[in-house]
Amino acid sequence: MNTNYHFKLDYLLNPLEFPMLLLYQIGRLYSTESTLIDTHFHLDWFELTIVTDGAGTITTNGVACAVKRGDIHLSFPYESHKIETDPRRPLKFDFFAFNSRQPTISAELRRIVEQYGSPGMRLFQDSRIRSLIGNAIAEFGAGLEGKEEVLDAIFRLVTVYLIRNFQTPERGKESDTVTEPEAFCYRIMNYIDSHIDSLKNLEELANVTGYSYGYLSTLFKKTTAHTLTQYYQGRKAEIARMLVLEQRLKISEIAELLNYTSVYAFSKAFRSWFGCSPRNYLHCNAPPADDGEGAQP
Repeated sequence: MNTNYHFKLDYLLNPLEFPMLLLYQIGRLYSTESTLIDTHFHLDWFELTIVTDGAGTITTNGVACAVKRGDIHLSFPYESHKIETDPRRPLKFDFFAFNSRQPTISAELRRIVEQYGSPGMRLFQDSRIRSLIGNAIAEFGAGLEGKEEVLDAIFRLVTVYLIRNFQTPERGKESDTVTEPEAFCYRIMNYIDSHIDSLKNLEELANVTGYSYGYLSTLFKKTTAHTLTQYYQGRKAEIARMLVLEQRLKISEIAELLNYTSVYAFSKAFRSWFGCSPRNYLHCNAPPADDGEGAQP
């Protein structure tokens, strides 16, 4: 993979708690001309990718977005993520994965998820955030007295500046080329994606949107040529596949995450999607071992 992490801390399964947020991952990566952060799956965290130099492409749920020095890209929970560098201008970027249990902040983050479904709408620039995350990385590295208080203050400011960046009315406008039904269906898909761990059944969408499930189902099929069930099951299948290959979670933990009643029920569904059990699929498709540098950002 030719990946050089200048600095990297992982708390993916046990996030580090601060008063304002939960920290899942923070680090700095310097790419070589052939670096590829291959497609991987984020769990229940947001992530900022802060480009400090070079250029490349960030692909989110199959949608590619070109990035350059100064750009910041926001990823949502339960999205697939891939980063490719421009070989002529290798990427350097900081990354910051987080979430929040603080009610006001959680509500603002949910609003951003609902209003900014398209990955291209989540690209922005903010020198304050870039500087603050750089300071946080330096603070982790220094290990000085009062580090927790300094990091808490930094993360509070980052959260406020991030929310402000997504409060400008014109940022939430859909492109003129996107029809109203298409925009509505995209928001439905984004809601399914970001609630894949808590959505018990698709009928819940009626309460969320204020429309009957019959209306939503008809509109979705007419607009996308796929049923809501097809989209939902397709996303669960892809998420299950990536989680199995990443090997961060046990099969039983993946089954619980995706709301299956048992490992047997999950394995049965997995077999219907891919023709074999999760363990056999991993045996046949596991990627080669990396160079020991750890999980991908």
